[in-house]
Amino acid sequence: MKRQFLLAGTVGLTLGLSACSIPESISHMAPAKAETTAATPGQSQSTYEVWALDQADTQADGGGLLYIWSGPALKAPSGAQRAADPAAVAPEVYDLADAAIAAGCPVAKRPHMSLVNHTQPFPTHVVVANVASGDIHFFDVETREIVGCVNVVDAGGIGTVQAHAAFATPDNSMVIVADMAGNALHKIATDYDNNHFELVETLNLRPYAEQVGTENVVPICHNFTADSQHAYVTLAGGGIAVVGTGSGDGSTPMTVDHIYPAEQVPGIGCGAFPLDDEEIMLTNGESGAQGGDDFLFVFDTSQRPAFPDPVTIELPGDDTHGAEICRDPDGKPWVWTFMRVSNDVNIIDLETNEVVSTLPMGRPFSPDPKPDLAWAANDKMYVSLRGPKPLTAIGSLQNAERTPGVAILDMAADCQSFEWSERNLLPMVDNPNRVTLDDGTEVSASDPHGLEIVWRPAR
Repeated sequence: MKRQFLLAGTVGLTLGLSACSIPESISHMAPAKAETTAATPGQSQSTYEVWALDQADTQADGGGLLYIWSGPALKAPSGAQRAADPAAVAPEVYDLADAAIAAGCPVAKRPHMSLVNHTQPFPTHVVVANVASGDIHFFDVETREIVGCVNVVDAGGIGTVQAHAAFATPDNSMVIVADMAGNALHKIATDYDNNHFELVETLNLRPYAEQVGTENVVPICHNFTADSQHAYVTLAGGGIAVVGTGSGDGSTPMTVDHIYPAEQVPGIGCGAFPLDDEEIMLTNGESGAQGGDDFLFVFDTSQRPAFPDPVTIELPGDDTHGAEICRDPDGKPWVWTFMRVSNDVNIIDLETNEVVSTLPMGRPFSPDPKPDLAWAANDKMYVSLRGPKPLTAIGSLQNAERTPGVAILDMAADCQSFEWSERNLLPMVDNPNRVTLDDGTEVSASDPHGLEIVWRPAR
């Protein structure tokens, strides 16, 4: 497969299961088109791109790689006009160290999360959080260039920083950054029209440790209610902080409006997912690399300023991480949760709050995929797959048989099953570096994590 390796500032569009017991392609029923809750502007007028991050260094002081695939190129037509297999489609590949230097920004380290803003009808920027260096980079969707950078180290006198995730509010007035090491949230005022981004506020969460019931208050991820007024913040030791966002310019500060203690919301909090068009927030409670109890929590956000208790759904498998919604032909939402350690997909009925099935992701061509983040587009589910030697969260789980990249799952119309074949594995192995596993095996340094679907106008 030929890849486009692009310099910063240029644009090049291009159209634990036993292997012997798993068939090459598992399909419990013939996949057909499923609906998703992804923001899909009128489908006849729109298309999408898949943006994925390899968080491994590409240069001595940091970097990483950004991969961009064209959605139409990945969706091969049937019959005589069938396009090349998705796995053979060449992505755009950008060295993030080069991109930072070209923008006059510091080279950042460990690009972990990539998330769009919410301009209409299409997003204009992708926000990348670099967890190890505390740098937030703003990418222009059209040019693929970094057009703004903010470093949150020492913001608010907090000190050490791990900028794990940076989410834009639905009203586009701000980005809030979850700072793990700082036990804090940072607010960046955003003016996307003029590419002006300014750190304006820091909220220290340490004073709420007693209410949470943990020694530290470590924010992992968050997401917002549709009115941008509240963020539901997941915490590493369990618990949820519901934070009033205040104003984008910081003149009205952030406030902690409610605490769900760790005893009520257990597990490593990772991931918050609003259910589109409904006042529901879903969050994960994961068991991590060691395995254990995993949960999905369902919060009713419609009664604010009252905060009712969540519904708790216990999940089979180990280490729930990515989650996404699939809607069947009747519009009913089904939650898909991806179990990173056990390599499973749980499908949950939100009407009964029950897990209806648990399906394996392991295949002979990818026996230990380690599914991480997931986003849906039309009838496809895109899932980032971790590398042989993970750099974050599950670093103790090494395996030379990993297939770092993006899986494309063909979802069934009823949202109850999927098909995944080797032709639908997008490889991410362009990292120039090699690393050695504990057993002495030399492997690619690549470790994908961040993933986003970026909707674009049809061309």
